[in-house]
Amino acid sequence: MVDLEYLKEWLKTILYMNVLLLIFDSLVQTTKYEKYFRFFSGFLMMLCLLKPLVDLSGANGYMDASYIQNELKNELRLIGKSEDLKGMKKEIREEYDRAIENQISEMAAACNIEIKDVKIQWEEETNQMKKLRIKGKSSGENEKSPNLHSFRETLKQFYNLDSENLIIEIQE
Repeated sequence: MVDLEYLKEWLKTILYMNVLLLIFDSLVQTTKYEKYFRFFSGFLMMLCLLKPLVDLSGANGYMDASYIQNELKNELRLIGKSEDLKGMKKEIREEYDRAIENQISEMAAACNIEIKDVKIQWEEETNQMKKLRIKGKSSGENEKSPNLHSFRETLKQFYNLDSENLIIEIQE
């Protein structure tokens, strides 16, 4: 049976995505990038509509991490070419940082870790994540100890980071 809360969140995601894409559509409507934006927005909507299938397959975590980084690179490339959108670069980067922080918090909760602070350093030329610094503490739920090794390995794999570029500080 379908979880009604999941269905509600899925429909909300589709609604928010539509509103966001309509706003951006009105900004790029008369520019030479209109056809690229329409292709990109159609792709995003297909991903939103297929989300339940991806979740059922169990690949959602890997897809989310890769998707966020790739979309940030694509949007920043588009912004670099458009004079109208250059002022939005900082806001878009902050939005992606928040999305990554939410992902990390969800992964940490599964490892009995509560996240206090996440700092992301980006490589400016490639828009790749360069360094990730995380501060947290043991969540203390169910008296389980934090699984720091599993958390570290998951982050390295999700964000394609080397050990020296992933700094995790957990207080007991």
